[in-house]
Amino acid sequence: MKTKDFHFDYPEKLVAQAPLPERDAARLLYWDGVRGLHHDRTFSELPQVLREAFPVAQFPSILLLVNDSKVFPARLRCIRNSGGRAEVFVLSTKTEEDISCLLRPQKKMKVGEVLFTEEGKKPAFEIQSIDPPRVKNVSGIPLSEFLMSHGEMPLPPYIERDPQKVTDPALHALDRMRYQTVYARDLGSAAAPTAGLHFTPAVLAECAHMVIRMAPVTLHVGLGTFQPVTAQTLDEHNMHSELCVIPQNTMDLVVEHLDAGCPVICVGTTSFRCLESVLLRVIGVELPKASNAEREPFKKRWGEIRSSIVPKLNAAAGVWHETNLFVKPQSRESFYAPLCCDGIITNFHQPESTLVMLVAALIGFEQWSELYRHAISESYRLFSYGDSSLLLFPEKK
Repeated sequence: MKTKDFHFDYPEKLVAQAPLPERDAARLLYWDGVRGLHHDRTFSELPQVLREAFPVAQFPSILLLVNDSKVFPARLRCIRNSGGRAEVFVLSTKTEEDISCLLRPQKKMKVGEVLFTEEGKKPAFEIQSIDPPRVKNVSGIPLSEFLMSHGEMPLPPYIERDPQKVTDPALHALDRMRYQTVYARDLGSAAAPTAGLHFTPAVLAECAHMVIRMAPVTLHVGLGTFQPVTAQTLDEHNMHSELCVIPQNTMDLVVEHLDAGCPVICVGTTSFRCLESVLLRVIGVELPKASNAEREPFKKRWGEIRSSIVPKLNAAAGVWHETNLFVKPQSRESFYAPLCCDGIITNFHQPESTLVMLVAALIGFEQWSELYRHAISESYRLFSYGDSSLLLFPEKK
């Protein structure tokens, strides 16, 4: 398929520039892939909506997989020796030198150039490489500490936070709190797993009351998730690798829910890609080819394969994997059948992004187009700080 197939127009006023006062006040577009019906709800109703879809008498437990990766303040606005403005967007905090990053304006910079903090004009980074962009921390303090002191939360460019245009310090402080899930634990993401931004302690408590169990996976969000698709066709796009892991306790719960025939719902595209990537590796499917690979959902033959699969699942648990999984439609009529997932909770994503392509693969291209038309016509708030959706996959409920 062509990248332009996933283009859609939307009013700029629908792009959420700030979070709502209450996380769970976001709207929730619920789509039932079996019946082809959709309903407009609010995120605070998520536990009730899930139990309407999966009654407790038939499904004693529901498992929600959440990405517990924590966002670090990855964006640093800098000053060059010339006095011009620059920006370093850090992609990893694992090293103090040869730091993977994005630079702006990349083409005007030179190796050996030192960039200074915009506030205070203190040394920040020395450029070590232009292509690929790499910098060295010359601030004199550890990188993670330096970013916490001087960095901004890595909001996407469609959310305006340039301090020369947005002067309210309260908004930047709000981003520190709200561009982060309430259950974030493992520092390592250069963008938020935004599907989880709507959860509140109250929603989590209601989930527990309704035997909707939460279990963490970790995928550190990087270029693989938010890099724009510039190729003309989907098959020409190369996904960047990201690190992910499924803890043993979470894997045990996945197996428990497979045993009981109970649903597994992924909170966000990153949680889905983490789960699917590890399971594909277990059955020996090469990740970039996953969309074309011959495979069958575990639930259809769980009794037959359980004894051979569970030891492999346990061996994969707790092990960090690199994933470049790109889930995409093969045609307007095709569906991607997940190995072990019955639905996804996700925001509304940008046109021509790998995220909308993943959603279209899971629910079908025409269904995806219909849902987004409905969301736009009903003025749902879009993108990272926008509203949410619960999508139950066709033939999986």
